[in-house]
Amino acid sequence: MDFITGATGIVGRELVSQLILAGHRVKALYRNNSDTNTVEGLITSRGLSLDRLIWVEGELNDIQSLEASMEGCSRVFHAAALVSFHPSDEDLLLETNIEGTKNIVNSMINQDVNTLVYVSSVAALGRQENLVVDEETHFEDGVGVTRYSKSKYLAELEVWRGQEEGLNVAVVNPSIIIGTGDFTRSSAEMFPQIHSGISFYPSGSSGYVSSSDVAKACVLLADNNVTSERFLLNSENRSYKSLMCETALALNVKPPFQVVKPWMSALVWRLFWLIEKLTGKRALATKSSLKMSSLTIEYDGSKIERVLALKGVNWEYEPINEAISRTAKSYLDSISS
Repeated sequence: MDFITGATGIVGRELVSQLILAGHRVKALYRNNSDTNTVEGLITSRGLSLDRLIWVEGELNDIQSLEASMEGCSRVFHAAALVSFHPSDEDLLLETNIEGTKNIVNSMINQDVNTLVYVSSVAALGRQENLVVDEETHFEDGVGVTRYSKSKYLAELEVWRGQEEGLNVAVVNPSIIIGTGDFTRSSAEMFPQIHSGISFYPSGSSGYVSSSDVAKACVLLADNNVTSERFLLNSENRSYKSLMCETALALNVKPPFQVVKPWMSALVWRLFWLIEKLTGKRALATKSSLKMSSLTIEYDGSKIERVLALKGVNWEYEPINEAISRTAKSYLDSISS
């Protein structure tokens, strides 16, 4: 049986579905306010049975509940994480991403659960503008490195520490994930924001991968016993303009048409900060997120294709336009129901 954290998230729900499709039984960790219904709806919509899914309530900061939940499991897929660039979330980032991962690793060791697949992020790798980032691009702390990036890097250290203590470990580092999930969180927020009407687009570029591909990679790596490796997952590199304009068209709204210039960025984050202070409504963008969106970053996600080929497995990424189309339809359905 497999144990999954973050089962209701953008990757986790796909992971639950794909593991069941592959014939595995799943224990999925959830919090008392999690939306488990949409996960079950996804599973049944694909003609799969819910008999292979067991929900277990718990928290990443509760080691006793983690250990109890892992009983009878042989593999763990750790997909739970907080994605935020907001200054007020700095302590929560450390608690969720680092301490939570530490607790997962320790619980596995205590329960003799041997295999761990960890869903990390390209944020845990180095970020070099105008140079292609791959698995060998090492993280470097310093000015401009976000708290989120540092939390994912330190969480990875806990995972590799687990490997030193006997766990079989594989790590995936997805770029920006496109997929259906909670449209008020993480990268899924982009869809309601663009749907509401955005005139401006950032000047930079980044990499993108579908949530379906991230889940598929986790399942294939575990099923084929690929360990002691990390894999950067990236389907395509695109400018933010290209990505946002295609998303706008999929949502049937007017695409953004004006680039955010440096002086605008400085003004925008201060304006958002002021609005948040006056209204209490969380800022749509922060100083760090706007700075990152001005960078031109390219990612190489080809390693997984080469490694799986040695196992006799063919790997192909889903085109990002298909992921955008599917996610946009899901969002439009969610606001019309």
